[in-house]
Amino acid sequence: MLKTHKISSPKLVISTEIAKQNIDKMMSKLPETCTFRPHFKTHINKITAKLFKEFGIKKITVSSVEMALYFRQLGFREITIAFPVNPREQRSLNKLGSNTTLALCFSNLKSAQIFSKFKGVKANAWIEIDTGYNRSGILWNDLKQIEECIQTITKSENLSFTGFLTHNGETYSLNKESDILDSSQKSIDKMKQLKLHFKSFNPLISIGDTPGCSLLKDFTDIDEIRPGNFVYYDLIMLEKQVCTIEQIAATVLCPIVDIHTERNEIVIHGGAVHFSKEFIIINNQNIYGRLIKHHGNEVSEIKEDIISLSQEHGIIKIKNSEISNYNIGDLVEIIPVHSCLTANLMKNKTLHY
Repeated sequence: MLKTHKISSPKLVISTEIAKQNIDKMMSKLPETCTFRPHFKTHINKITAKLFKEFGIKKITVSSVEMALYFRQLGFREITIAFPVNPREQRSLNKLGSNTTLALCFSNLKSAQIFSKFKGVKANAWIEIDTGYNRSGILWNDLKQIEECIQTITKSENLSFTGFLTHNGETYSLNKESDILDSSQKSIDKMKQLKLHFKSFNPLISIGDTPGCSLLKDFTDIDEIRPGNFVYYDLIMLEKQVCTIEQIAATVLCPIVDIHTERNEIVIHGGAVHFSKEFIIINNQNIYGRLIKHHGNEVSEIKEDIISLSQEHGIIKIKNSEISNYNIGDLVEIIPVHSCLTANLMKNKTLHY
């Protein structure tokens, strides 16, 4: 039961029960041959990490060395850093690799060449593949660079080639389930082609986006998945119908600090330092979060959107409820646009219930 009477400033609140249900649902779809290595960048806290441990999860993904060190202290010993390796972090990687089964991500040949000479960094090596997202990684059909990268890794005394890793970020820009599934399948097919082409090296393939992993039902021949956002979900995923509102595990409670009846707007203590500046566009309007509950004299289920954010302020346009019901000091409960960013900003202001 969420107790709100002691909350005086913005707080990220996490439903452990909903988070557990989300984990269970994702795991229940996977065949035994597919490793579940969830991305922990969504939740940088020990309580949600403990929920994963309760499901027997020992292998995890992170997006930085700092994050890897944090979760290593919490007892996770098999960690993939799914971000292009940075030669400047060699010393930290040496420290991390000494007591961790570490996997690194190589997004180009030059990085593989540099790290193959670092004697102190012992790690498994994934080659990051760009299947069309155009962010980082080697293009899936650049077979020459991929092979040179594999050869460089296999000749190294400290690196062990594992396989091909991709993040199909295109799914985050698609709105229809059919389009998300089509994009996911095309990306997976490219990865399978690479696995077949380089079969003599026994590569594994790893995929990682929440929209695709949430909607896919068949994970045949996929060796590993790395979704992260699914544990909390957020407004982006809700609008894409990747999840239902019942699966939203993370919301932000914010106090009302000002009311403008003439504009039908309320002002909350909850700004960019709490939510980030990420937004989605609905009916040509930038939306920075969605108010779903008004904790006033009695809890009311509503639907209103944050239309503007500054550093500490948020403005909510009241369209679907009566502004006279809102009072200075009331709390409103808001679904963040992107739970990963909000959880990072609010990691020291988080409550679990």
